[in-house]
Amino acid sequence: MLAKKPISAEETTFEAAPLPANEAARNARVQRTGVMDVHQEDRYRIYVDMAQLITGCPVAYTGLLDDDRQFFIAKDFGGLLEADEVPRHLTLCQYALGSTQPMIVPDLREHPKLKHNPLVTDSPNWVFWGAYPLVTQDGLVLGTLCTVDYKPREMEAVQVQRMQALANNLTLLIMLQMEERDAITERMAKLAGYFHRTHPDMRPAEIESFLNLCCGQPVNVGHLDRLIQWGIATGNGTAPDLTAKGREIQAEQGLHAATFRRNALSQKTAVDIEDLFAMID
Repeated sequence: MLAKKPISAEETTFEAAPLPANEAARNARVQRTGVMDVHQEDRYRIYVDMAQLITGCPVAYTGLLDDDRQFFIAKDFGGLLEADEVPRHLTLCQYALGSTQPMIVPDLREHPKLKHNPLVTDSPNWVFWGAYPLVTQDGLVLGTLCTVDYKPREMEAVQVQRMQALANNLTLLIMLQMEERDAITERMAKLAGYFHRTHPDMRPAEIESFLNLCCGQPVNVGHLDRLIQWGIATGNGTAPDLTAKGREIQAEQGLHAATFRRNALSQKTAVDIEDLFAMID
């Protein structure tokens, strides 16, 4: 993390961590998630809130690390830090990428390497730090879910277990989003190719109108007329809808809502979002 006062690499003796052995594959997966540079804190903030409740720590944050930075997808720094991302070589979390196990440091001031980090030596003077890796099913560490305190702490075994479950659930959410996006992209490319072959003069806006019909959204009247001419849609003085031919195209291109439920759901290993609240009982 960065303090409000800029800190250069020359102003600290903090040493960058060695790159993980699988760094190329790890970084490629981070980029594929589509999370970097996308501000969706409302979606991820519950994980930060739950981390604070589970551990009692005043600070919690989560983010992914690519080859040169850490991007925060949700954070609560208690108002002492303001940053959406930070150079990787200045982060504590770079040291958590080399293992799939939690990295818990009761007192950063006593750690041989981390004690030199600017967040420890300068404001806000972090002391306790716990990092729980976001690990994919094939063992790639995308980033971390972390908690921080300004005094030394020890985590109980049950707290560590709950934090690991929370990190697993967050990883699952990120991967499901990635798979859903990949599936949608694949279907859109297939649909565009189909219409290019069968209706080469179809414009992108008319393809958009077809998709709107598939999901029950309003359709531009001019575009609807063209879809009616091709026998794909019907008006009939009522609400516009797909014809039998249109529904056949919809099914062939995998555009029914049910087809977007990826088989990853059946491979679930983390807790349900409803179960997160049970962790603090």
